[in-house]
Amino acid sequence: MRFTLLSTLLLLSIGIRAQQYTDEPKKETEEVKSLFNKGNEITGFGNLDFRISSIKDTESLIIGAYGGVLINRSVMLGVAGYGISSNVEIEGLIPNTNTPSNLNIYGGYGGIVLGIMVASKEVIHLSFPIILAAGSLDISDDNYFANISSDKSYVVESSKFFVIEPSALLELNISKIFRIGLGGGYRFVRALELENINDEDMSNFSGVLSFKFGGF
Repeated sequence: MRFTLLSTLLLLSIGIRAQQYTDEPKKETEEVKSLFNKGNEITGFGNLDFRISSIKDTESLIIGAYGGVLINRSVMLGVAGYGISSNVEIEGLIPNTNTPSNLNIYGGYGGIVLGIMVASKEVIHLSFPIILAAGSLDISDDNYFANISSDKSYVVESSKFFVIEPSALLELNISKIFRIGLGGGYRFVRALELENINDEDMSNFSGVLSFKFGGF
């Protein structure tokens, strides 16, 4: 009996509170904040990168570009693409025959870029882009058909791979639409399936020189 009485009083109390809540004028709900709110300032940008890095102990030049949208002059979202631009030659073996040969490395990678810029209105500021991408690598013997064909090269092995490449840049504002960045990054490569080069051979630090254009 006591339990029934307490339960009844509790339900009556909840009902009264619910009725009061319903009768009260509703306040305007605050707008949910998100990356693409109408109030955000969205502009475009493009970036040209020159990266000096080591691939299997060989100094290499990797050239690439990325671009996309810039949100509130601080958040970067876009796409990126990079390629090995210098002649990277290594001593290796032709698979299945184990014949020693001088081999060349060709390849590149592409994907998305995410990043932030800190105090981008200042003359000198920081930028932190990160590349998330997939790529392809070819190991070629450029003199394989030297005696029988004008096209002497032969791809002895090939593999896909994944890469994550964060960087930190010190940027200098040259004008309202152009800035130069200098810094470094690290290339993490995974999932290579080659006999002459592995993930660790492709993973390394890089020095970065960048030229950025956009609505800053």
